[in-house]
Amino acid sequence: MSTTVDAVGATEHRFRNGHLVVHQVGAGDTVGYLHGMIGNPGVHPFLTALAGRGRRVVAPSLPGFTGSPPCEDLRTLHDWVVAASEVLDVAGITGRTCVASSVGAMLALEVACVRPEAFERLVLVAPFGLWDPADPVVDPFGTTLSTQREMLTADPARTAAFFEAKAGATPEELVDADVERYHTRTAAASLIWPLPEFGLSTRAHRVRCPVTLVWGGADRINPVSYLHRFAGLLPNVVGTHVVDGAGHLAEWDAPVEVAAVVG
Repeated sequence: MSTTVDAVGATEHRFRNGHLVVHQVGAGDTVGYLHGMIGNPGVHPFLTALAGRGRRVVAPSLPGFTGSPPCEDLRTLHDWVVAASEVLDVAGITGRTCVASSVGAMLALEVACVRPEAFERLVLVAPFGLWDPADPVVDPFGTTLSTQREMLTADPARTAAFFEAKAGATPEELVDADVERYHTRTAAASLIWPLPEFGLSTRAHRVRCPVTLVWGGADRINPVSYLHRFAGLLPNVVGTHVVDGAGHLAEWDAPVEVAAVVG
């Protein structure tokens, strides 16, 4: 049940013992969006680009990520998968096409393994979940905040909504933003640190919905070689796309290009 609505289309829903923030923009066929490592700091350019293609975009913030408070009972991947399945229902995007990025894409795949009806179609942007020691995924948390920002997108300015303070913010708002940033990074780290591999390769054959894979050609965290690993593993891959010059969060570097792939 929605409890509050603000001017930018964010709704606050009851979720377990707290709440869940869901951003909505546009009108038309509903498309879900499960965010990557920086959550949904407001209605960002990718959501607007999707909406501009005649879609109603519904973008929940997972527990602990920007806008939604942490859940203390998310201890293991199993806990996260159950919570993500609940999030789909609460946000009203179960059975819809869903774009999922980074950590959100990994969770979407795990949900699809155990709940085949969860998605009509998946568009996955650089999902975690596989590991090759000869070509390892880079740990984005073993570095400074500024370096992590440079690793997430090819153009660090793209993520200003998450990493930079809003103009004219009060001291209290600055503190709140720092706390929210800390919770978001902690939630992301709990999903992929120290190794983002939990046996997905043994159950990926259960993902039956059509899957489109999108990768940033300049991904410094999850090498583009993993696109081909996922393409060879998932049973119903209908398209693969490399976005030249984009980083790990390709939809932030190239929102219009990735929205066109979804379309």
